[in-house]
Amino acid sequence: MTRPDRDVMVCRDCCCGSTSKHPATDHDAQRTSLEATAGGGVRVRVVECLDECDRSNVVLVRDFTLGRRPVDTWLGDVHGDDATRAVVDWVAVGGPVPDDLAGHVFPRRRVR
Repeated sequence: MTRPDRDVMVCRDCCCGSTSKHPATDHDAQRTSLEATAGGGVRVRVVECLDECDRSNVVLVRDFTLGRRPVDTWLGDVHGDDATRAVVDWVAVGGPVPDDLAGHVFPRRRVR
């Protein structure tokens, strides 16, 4: 198996991706939309926890095309169709973070 150009990771087994924390967010539809970008160099993975629960709904995009080491972009508060569509459109083409997602980007805190 070859490495994808981009990995998209979403929390679903902890509080971030749960309907109990975010009942208005359709987590299944969001996952389905993201998975529709799979193939073509994009892999979507559901993870138990990305350890950034205070910024949930968290999506981590790891880009392997920008050099020897992957570049991680952390996105928080990804709720609703507009935010999901912006993530889907961006990961499908790659490149810099588009303006409509800039407000969702946050720096990863250091985990000890």
